[in-house]
Amino acid sequence: MIAVRRGARPEVRGAGARRRLACALAAASLSLAPARAGAGDPAVARKEQVLALYQAARELLSTGRTAEACALLEQGRRLDPTALNLLLRLGECLAAAGRTAGAWNVYAEAAAIAKSAGDPRAARAAALAEALAPRLSRLEIAVPAAGAAPGLEIRRDGVLVLPALWGRAIPVDPGPHAIEAWAPGRKRWSVVRAVPPDGARVVIDVPFLEPEPPARALAAAPSAARQKPPFALAPALAGDLDLDGGGRAQRAIALATGGAGLVGLGLGTVFGAEALADRNASNRGHCDAQNRCDAAGVALRADAQSAAIASTVAFSAGAAALLAAGLLFWTASPRPAGAPARGVAVSAAAGPGAVSLVVGGSY
Repeated sequence: MIAVRRGARPEVRGAGARRRLACALAAASLSLAPARAGAGDPAVARKEQVLALYQAARELLSTGRTAEACALLEQGRRLDPTALNLLLRLGECLAAAGRTAGAWNVYAEAAAIAKSAGDPRAARAAALAEALAPRLSRLEIAVPAAGAAPGLEIRRDGVLVLPALWGRAIPVDPGPHAIEAWAPGRKRWSVVRAVPPDGARVVIDVPFLEPEPPARALAAAPSAARQKPPFALAPALAGDLDLDGGGRAQRAIALATGGAGLVGLGLGTVFGAEALADRNASNRGHCDAQNRCDAAGVALRADAQSAAIASTVAFSAGAAALLAAGLLFWTASPRPAGAPARGVAVSAAAGPGAVSLVVGGSY
């Protein structure tokens, strides 16, 4: 007879339970490892965003909000340019919005991607592009060979048009298009022309660009006119100041000059904010990431550049005025007995895109 202790059986059961629990935890950790790796993978996160944009665009299209849907699909295309379903949906969206050239380009791109991957959707994309071709509107930029200035550059909606494309009818979306031509030493020329839909063809002739006025014409201006400040930052700024009269009048002039400097800094801030606002407005549906702009975007970018130049000039003038104010105030202290006479000369001048302030004297 074999004696069995009562306490041995619970011990065996406890060991088996612990082994089973350890195996279960190990299996769970192995099954969760790929999920954790996928969660931190940028490619997976990118595909998740593309899918979310695709689903959101489908919902917008079902409610007739075509422009918003196209914008979401464009974002998805930038994240994953090879997503065929997204490209086909984007082509459908652009065609519904009347942007036939954009839709045709997207279909052709999808067909090429699918063909290289051996995807059967290549035939569908090619058929959609072929069906859209008769509706394409085209724009031709004609440049006479005799009138092409050396270094001529032509831009359509802010994007450089290669010389190889001059004189060729290029598919464009219907609507207004801004054409700009420029060459070194020539006046800039621009025009905005509307391209009708449904297979229209528009030809824009770039004229002979007139020469810019010679630079020496500006240098021939009277020297007295160039020396005289076109504006006064404070009374008597352009003359010589006698600093030996107790300094009270000079300190008053310094305060006035400092006030003018603060005004200049304020104007620079205002113009800078305006430039930033115009730039941001151009990026909201008028210009894309490659700086390709419609007519409104071109105008907004031009306004932003003008405001930025005005901001720079105002800041420069304000800073110069504050510097002059500091020198005037510092030299306004009483002159010790027997010290040489002190004086300061302040002159201001402004020209196209530049402001100068010259301060000199003896202390």
